[in-house]
Amino acid sequence: MLNSPNPSDSSAAQADTNEAFRQFVLAHPGRGTLKVQVTTAGLFPVPQARVEVTRRFGDTSRLLFKNVTDVSGIANNMVLPALPASYSQTAATARSSGTEYTVSVYHPSYIPFEKPISVYDGIETILPVGLEPYVR
Repeated sequence: MLNSPNPSDSSAAQADTNEAFRQFVLAHPGRGTLKVQVTTAGLFPVPQARVEVTRRFGDTSRLLFKNVTDVSGIANNMVLPALPASYSQTAATARSSGTEYTVSVYHPSYIPFEKPISVYDGIETILPVGLEPYVR
């Protein structure tokens, strides 16, 4: 489920962001899923890594999902709004058929990771993440 806005923030900026998000969801009726696989050295899973999915609305970045990787280094079942699949079927809209988000991964023993990703209606996007350990 998508994260709700912070109820204690009642500022006009938050109201504008909430309205922008509401319009975004209405304009993106499809749903795509995201699975993040976090490893180190490309082999070893990183459990308990914090995975956040955000999207910018004007000057504000909104947190849509927060998840933690399991013992296999996987965080999944993140369902996100996406443009309808029909957008990928015509030349005029094919370039804009993906919906953009930013994925950030944090773990106290590793350098933070951030990457923009695209999500498509009816498709599971799998993002492999290789974390680099802090050098101490």
